[in-house]
Amino acid sequence: MRTTLRRPFGGLLSAACLLACGTTNSPADETGTGATATVADTSTGASTAASTDAATDASTDAPSTGQPTTGGTSEPGEAQCQADLQDCPDGFKCVLRRGAADWEFVCLPVQGDNGAGDGCHHDGVIAGTDDCDEDSWCIGSFDTTGAPWDGLCYPLCVGDVCGTDERCVSIGALPVCAPICDPLLAVGCTAEEACIYREPEGFVCFPQGVDGHDIGEDCETAIACAPGLHCSQRVVGCPPDSYCCTDYCDTQSADNTCAAQGMGATCEAIGATDPEQAHVGACVIPE
Repeated sequence: MRTTLRRPFGGLLSAACLLACGTTNSPADETGTGATATVADTSTGASTAASTDAATDASTDAPSTGQPTTGGTSEPGEAQCQADLQDCPDGFKCVLRRGAADWEFVCLPVQGDNGAGDGCHHDGVIAGTDDCDEDSWCIGSFDTTGAPWDGLCYPLCVGDVCGTDERCVSIGALPVCAPICDPLLAVGCTAEEACIYREPEGFVCFPQGVDGHDIGEDCETAIACAPGLHCSQRVVGCPPDSYCCTDYCDTQSADNTCAAQGMGATCEAIGATDPEQAHVGACVIPE
């Protein structure tokens, strides 16, 4: 299957987004009912980020074999597959689905021609199908009950290869290419997306959440916060172990720009390993 590069995004405005970061003792992920959603995160020990997995706690990886297996049936739609190889027959793509026993990667028929960056409709995690083309997958707010969602098509990351200014990130174990962005510069994302932290490298664009919580309000994940805010522990006005929305800041700035600076908030690096994004911080109370 060919790899389709995402649309150019330089200069596009940033908004706040759907999937977020990761940290020690991260809360349960959003977009589902009692399961992690949006991109699967691992902890780095940072205490300024809340986790949001875009793949609803998909704990099973694709089969180790490089070829799809049909489990005794000749139907391509029954074949298991490897998401990072996209090794399904023509007319099918390897996607994540909730099977009878567990999460699984299977070859499902391509049912639409919406390309990367287009709006899309997903039929839910039980059906597993969407109306994106063979090179992309529909990302939105997951519902583990099987309810459908609307979202945006993102290119499938095949062989860990993405376009310029994109980063390969996993939704569960389903890799997609997401545009790199900087929440301090407010560039890189469309009006339907937000710039959120994907541990450990840094920030990428994903569809916005719908909660829109303000500074100091509770958040289970970063997508629960309003555009431009981060979900973190140690936020002014919140219990130390709780997660609340707070503002971003620049650790390289000589000035304290935190909204709650008068109540002890300072700028602390979130922990991005990308050298160009390591300066991005969140306004928290020092440990």
